[in-house]
Amino acid sequence: MQTVCIIDTTLRDGLQHEERYLPLEQRLELVERLIAAGVARLEVGSFAHPVYLPQFKEIDQFAMMLPRRKDVEYTFLALNRRAVERAVELKARGAPIHRVLTGQLATSAAYAKKNMNSTHEELFTEAERSVKLLHAGGIERVCGNVGTIFGCPIMGRVPLEEAYRFAQRLFDMGFDEVEHADTSGEATPDRVTEYFGEILRRWPDPAMHTLHIHDVNGMGMACYYAAMEAGMTQFECTLGGIGGQPANRMDGAVIHGTGDYYYTQGRTGLVCTEDFAAMAKRMGRDGGVDVGALIGAGARLEELLGRRLGSFAVAAVADRETAYDSAV
Repeated sequence: MQTVCIIDTTLRDGLQHEERYLPLEQRLELVERLIAAGVARLEVGSFAHPVYLPQFKEIDQFAMMLPRRKDVEYTFLALNRRAVERAVELKARGAPIHRVLTGQLATSAAYAKKNMNSTHEELFTEAERSVKLLHAGGIERVCGNVGTIFGCPIMGRVPLEEAYRFAQRLFDMGFDEVEHADTSGEATPDRVTEYFGEILRRWPDPAMHTLHIHDVNGMGMACYYAAMEAGMTQFECTLGGIGGQPANRMDGAVIHGTGDYYYTQGRTGLVCTEDFAAMAKRMGRDGGVDVGALIGAGARLEELLGRRLGSFAVAAVADRETAYDSAV
C-alpha cells in the first residue's frame, strides 16, 4: 500500500477565508509547527492583489522569511500575469518558491465567469502563458487547477468528461501536475472512484495529481479514502478544516473579497489535516507524520483564531501534544 502525502494549505486556502488577520510571526509559527510534525509540502500564500485578499498583503516579506529546508517544498498561488511575475521576481531574489499553482480552470462555464470573470478559452490562454513564464523563471513545478469536477453550485452537475479534457489540455501545455478540485463539496465517494480510476488510467503517475476537496457536506474524508483506494497519493488539507472563498470582511472592515458567496456559509473548509493524518496513521499509510504534533498545531491555530475549529482529533485529545500518538 502506498503512503499518502499531505499538502497542507492552511496558510493559503485556510487563511483566505478568515476575517482576522494573522501577523507574520504567527504564520511562521504555524509553518514551523507543520514542518516539525513532518509535513514537508506546504501551500503558504497567494500573490493576489491585497484589495481582494488582504490576508496576503505582506506575502513578499513572508516568502523571504520562510525557513530554508532542503526537505520542504513551498507552494504559492499565482492566478494572473502580475502574480506570476511577482513569483518569478521573488524566486530570483532567493525566496524558496518551489511550486506554483496557476491556471484555475473550472469545467463549469458559469462558475468560471462568476469566479474569474473569464471564458474558458481566455483562462486557457492565460494558463499557457503562465506555465511558460514560470518554468522560464526557474519554478521547479507548476500545477494547474481543474475545478467543479463533480458539480457546480451555480449550474449543477458537470460531465466528468469535461475534467478529463481540461486535464489533457493542461498537460499538453507543459503543466507538471493537476490539482483536481471540488471547492463546494459536490463529490461523492462513488464518483471519486470512477473519476480517479479513469484519471490514473490515462496518466498513471500519481505525482501528477493532487486532490483538493472542501468538506461542505461531510463526505470529504470518505472521498479521500475512495481516491486512496483508486491509487491517489497526494491530498490537500488544512488544520482544523478551515478555508473557503476569500472573506468579505477583515478585522471588522468590509473588503472587496470576491463578491457574493457562491454557496451557504456553513462549513466551507477542506478536509482536516489532523483528522486525515490520523486516519492514514491508523491505516499504516501516514509516511511518518507526527499526528500528536499536528494536533498541537491545530490546537494552537484555535487559540490564534479565537474559536473551536473542525478537527475531531483535536477535540478528542486532552493532552493534545502527546496523547494521540500513544493512543493509535
